[in-house]
Amino acid sequence: MGLVSRLENVFPSLSPIEKRITSYFMSHEAELVGKPILDIAQACDTSKSAVVRLCKRIGYNGYKELQTDLSAERALRQRDKVYERSDIYPQSSTASICTLITHNSIRVLESTLQNLDLSSMDKAVDALCSARRVDLYGVGNSGIVAEDANIKLRRLDFFTTCCTDIHMALVSSSTLNADDVAVFFSHSGTTSDILHILEVVKAQGALTVAVTCRGGNTLSKNADIVLETASSENLSRSGAMASRIAMLEIVDMLFSIIASRNYKDVKDILDHTADLFQKEHV
Repeated sequence: MGLVSRLENVFPSLSPIEKRITSYFMSHEAELVGKPILDIAQACDTSKSAVVRLCKRIGYNGYKELQTDLSAERALRQRDKVYERSDIYPQSSTASICTLITHNSIRVLESTLQNLDLSSMDKAVDALCSARRVDLYGVGNSGIVAEDANIKLRRLDFFTTCCTDIHMALVSSSTLNADDVAVFFSHSGTTSDILHILEVVKAQGALTVAVTCRGGNTLSKNADIVLETASSENLSRSGAMASRIAMLEIVDMLFSIIASRNYKDVKDILDHTADLFQKEHV
């Protein structure tokens, strides 16, 4: 989480002096990397120890660590500006395309992790682990992610159904109940087929989990648990790639957390499937 986000999260609970320092930090962020702590204390009419206390309050060991992290954060932002309006044009070089796609993927993965709501992730894991059945829904590009999630959960011995077709989705969703969980994959969160199935699932009483982009779309506003991804869709040709990678990151996180929590129960299953794959040279 970046400096400004940390400050915004704690601002309501800060003392008047801490709020004064916070306001200074936020309005002079560009200058903080090279500014001595004494200058900040004097500008805020307070002491150096008060500045250090605020730094520790938002997760840093002190002012120097804040400066180091902020310097790295600003370097990443500057790097991103080079690419944020880039696209793939006719006659683009092989090197530029490979660099663009790789950078965009890295940026999306970093941003998704940085803004991940760990509480929502834990709730999703708890729900999945206690579900009688798990349905996975996605269409088009998001359907690929749903299929990947299906394979991973099956490896953990979950009872799952993957639906990437609206007709199959209608049949499957109509048989869910309050003991089940339905996971919806949609980057935009506005896909009509997905929203229609969401209504059916909620009417059946099943718990709903949305894996979708940040921003408060229709899917996230109506799901019980939301796992948000970050993805820049400025890239008309590579945007779909970035959104898919971001959702796959969430799937890998869910799989790994579940496997870690239930390691004793799933170790033999994972080893067995791995042995089968090896024997079949898969």
